[in-house]
Amino acid sequence: MAAAAAAAAAAMLSFVVAVLMMMIVLMIAMAILMRSRRKRNVIGFFHPYCNDGGGGERVLWCAIQALLREDSKRLIAVYTGDRASKEEILAKAKERFGFELHGERVQIVYISCRVLLEARMYPVLTLLGQSVGGALLSIECLVRLNPGVFVDTMGGAFTYPVARFLFGCRVGCYVHYPTISCDMLSLVSRREASYNNRRVISNSALLSSLKLLYYKMFALVYGFCGRCAEVTMCNSTWTKGHVQSIWKVLPDIVYPPCNTDKLQGIAFGGREDLVISLGQFRPEKNHLLQLKSIQHLLKLGVRDVHLAIIGSCRNAEDERRVRDLRQHVSDLELSDHVSVLTNVPWPELKDRWLRRAKAGLHTMWNEHFGINIVEFMASGVIPIAHDTGGPKADIVIPYQGSPTGFLASTEEEYAEHMRKASTLPLLLQSLA
Repeated sequence: MAAAAAAAAAAMLSFVVAVLMMMIVLMIAMAILMRSRRKRNVIGFFHPYCNDGGGGERVLWCAIQALLREDSKRLIAVYTGDRASKEEILAKAKERFGFELHGERVQIVYISCRVLLEARMYPVLTLLGQSVGGALLSIECLVRLNPGVFVDTMGGAFTYPVARFLFGCRVGCYVHYPTISCDMLSLVSRREASYNNRRVISNSALLSSLKLLYYKMFALVYGFCGRCAEVTMCNSTWTKGHVQSIWKVLPDIVYPPCNTDKLQGIAFGGREDLVISLGQFRPEKNHLLQLKSIQHLLKLGVRDVHLAIIGSCRNAEDERRVRDLRQHVSDLELSDHVSVLTNVPWPELKDRWLRRAKAGLHTMWNEHFGINIVEFMASGVIPIAHDTGGPKADIVIPYQGSPTGFLASTEEEYAEHMRKASTLPLLLQSLA
């Protein structure tokens, strides 16, 4: 029996080794084939949600516009899972951001496996699942079109070794937000509950220890993948610090483009008791804190205030979050004081909302930068931002000895700053 078991184990081991060897040979053959098909004059941008119309997309299209202007022979490819036509995508980039692009030199590469990036696919080990999913998705992208330079503008670090070592691309990246940060490790270590650290885990010493081990192992792999990029850019001091710590590289800070030219003409006068919030409907945006802050403001006796929460809906998951948020508004009896608006066109956002608002709310913990806060300032809207991350380090900082906005972290602090903003004289509304 023992001899038979040993023979079976040896046979199984031989089979596994043979399969691994075959996979290695196939990968080498695939790499040779793909490298021979590489289009060296093409720069490929990995941005599977290129038609969302958010701050990340502003960076994408601004970079593409700059590259096209720099070299008249340069070609650009954008990998996306969006179903809109190229004409529709480029038209939205122009309408939303004002970028005029040469369509004949931009190729949209449509991919079919974008679902691999969605968090709903991975109820547990979400970071690992999405990261490995991104690596698999990058194989589809590069099989469809293998560029000379592969640029990630979505935060998919696990795609870098695939692009560099398997497909032979030069690799660059623009990091908006590190997939894992020292703050996330600290949060789990302190056993604090948050949107990405469920209470059932934070309440358990064993589960917290296991999650911390998982995070540390993930950070090691994430750091290796990050080092596969030959050029690394970050969007803020905060992001640079975390990337430098985990990747062990020295990134360059390239602040994201902010659409201030069209906003600076907005008059500071004629403001109403309106507070606005701009951002996608994602858990980390912490819209519930905004509702609680308005609720607390009402308790302070400020009754005329109205909050407009404005954001883009990318998919069914975002639509579900919007429904949940509207239900929270109803449950908290704030329907007369809060509106939730989706996919508002840029002209309406500027003329109907930014032009009328006195204050702008931002409630995301450790936001990487915060383009919407800059837009508030340029519009004459007083920013009230979370007292962490990029807003604290780079944006809401004193200028010539004077404040440029408010920082807060609790509903009480947000409410108090909204109360101050509502009573400031017109002169101080030019904070921005």
